[in-house]
Amino acid sequence: MEIKDIVEIANTGLVELTGFTSPKAIGINKEADIWHITIEMTEKSSESSNLDLLGIYDVRVSVAGSLLGYERVRMRKRCEKDIC
Repeated sequence: MEIKDIVEIANTGLVELTGFTSPKAIGINKEADIWHITIEMTEKSSESSNLDLLGIYDVRVSVAGSLLGYERVRMRKRCEKDIC
């Protein structure tokens, strides 16, 4: 399975589970038999897109392509340059 397939599984699964939209993979790494995909998605839109609230998630996918779980690890406003 290619990395783009792993990312698509993570994106699709996270949208289905959270109901949020616009997932964007911003990082990926593999530890043992688990892929960790970092995904940023809009959780709350604002009139000014700079004030949108974004959630950053760690999504775990098995090497076989099964979604194992996810966790929101941070939140930020779109206008913030540094992710804390």
